[in-house]
Amino acid sequence: MKTQNLIRTRLLSPALSSITNGGEGEGLLNSQPRAETSLLCQNDMTGVAQLNLQPMALHRLAWAAGLIGLPLSHYWLIAKVEPFYSSIYCFLWWSYIFVADFAVCKLRGGSLLCDRPKEFLFLAFWSVPLWMLFEAVNLRIQNWYYVMAPWSVSWGLLFLLLAFGTVLPGIFETMELMVGLIEKLSPSGRIAGRPFTINQWNVRVQLGIGALMLVLLLVYPDDYFCLAWGFAFFLTEPICYWKRRTEKSQIGRSLLGQLAAGDNTRLVALLVSGLICGGLWEAWNVTARTKWIYSVPFFDELKLGEMPVLGFLGFPPFALECYALVNFLSLLRGGRNWELTVPENRERHGLPAWGVTASAVLVPIAMLFCVRAAAGSTVASVSAPVDYCFQRELGETGINALRQRKATEGNQFLRLNERPPEIDAALYERMRRIVALGEWKGMGIGNALALEELRIKRLDELAQENPADLIRKLRERGQRVRLEEAKIWIREANRGK
Repeated sequence: MKTQNLIRTRLLSPALSSITNGGEGEGLLNSQPRAETSLLCQNDMTGVAQLNLQPMALHRLAWAAGLIGLPLSHYWLIAKVEPFYSSIYCFLWWSYIFVADFAVCKLRGGSLLCDRPKEFLFLAFWSVPLWMLFEAVNLRIQNWYYVMAPWSVSWGLLFLLLAFGTVLPGIFETMELMVGLIEKLSPSGRIAGRPFTINQWNVRVQLGIGALMLVLLLVYPDDYFCLAWGFAFFLTEPICYWKRRTEKSQIGRSLLGQLAAGDNTRLVALLVSGLICGGLWEAWNVTARTKWIYSVPFFDELKLGEMPVLGFLGFPPFALECYALVNFLSLLRGGRNWELTVPENRERHGLPAWGVTASAVLVPIAMLFCVRAAAGSTVASVSAPVDYCFQRELGETGINALRQRKATEGNQFLRLNERPPEIDAALYERMRRIVALGEWKGMGIGNALALEELRIKRLDELAQENPADLIRKLRERGQRVRLEEAKIWIREANRGK
């Protein structure tokens, strides 16, 4: 009995130490060999065995959710099944991320969720403020806006966190998948380039280019809006390189350092990853209800889905920006990075206590400021419930009739096969006409009601309007509509005739 207890103590101590000291979220899979797990089972140590299986179960649960959720989310998208349809972005992207992580693990023998779950959470958390940086830039360039945003403020904030939290994990999981394919298919296991030397003058020139790009972008947004997809790379990547230039391996430190060492693997993987993720963003955005619409100068006529065709060229450099920005954050974390192994990250001290406190305070404040500004500028419409917009005309009986039929959302209401007897026939026909117009290009019921006041009730009537005149009339009625939105309504109405 004493021998058995001694074995239990010696086996359990490293496990408990791994939990309390944290490491990098590597779990007990890295600290407990399989032989020890087998010995625990043989000695009837059920509790310890369960403790060892928990980390493995979590990432396997995520993989299962992704493998099931990805096809299921496509069904919800095509069939427009609520309440999933209005939030389909989150379901599609988190499912894709989990599936990509599963593929990476099978291809490379390890992955973020499997080996470095804390780094995965770090990427998901910082993905939100990182994307809000580009939302802040968009306040100036006005290249995209959102339609049919969640009606509830609380759900809207949660949706924002879940949606924007997918940006970095999506890009980097795809990048790791590309790196794994390169390692398998390339004879040398990488894409080799010609090494070169970088001096301080080169670093200063690149920083100057980044600063110039940002100035031109902000001062002349109509002419230099495309510089939004590149300025952050030139402002941060040279700093990352110069600070980490003496380290032997540049992976997880600097892309520029990798290129200088003759390794182009991650450059190619990032460019392809940006293009793949951009394609998925736009493909899933086409038929989504809560979505974004582009209003890009010069290129707004020729589109593939909602994106101007030339706009797809912006996704690869955006992936480079994300990589550089995360490497820049790694400098503040004492060198810890999502690409480094668990032992390598343990050797680094991480973000100091004051940095954690400052991040916990300043990041939410900055995000709320950006959200507030974006809500007043780039959120063009919300998915206001039909029963709310017509509550006075419907009365309690009509409202209950819609709720019983689960037809309070605009797309649900338009799918009703017959008129509820509790709703007057004339009112029902008017509601269908307004709701259908409100769903057009995410216009929203509020704008559709304002158009009704202008005696614009159908698409063919909307197609005859002049954008500038229409905006003036709508603003006189208190509607906050941009000229770009009116141009898109009218152009698409002409196409839909």
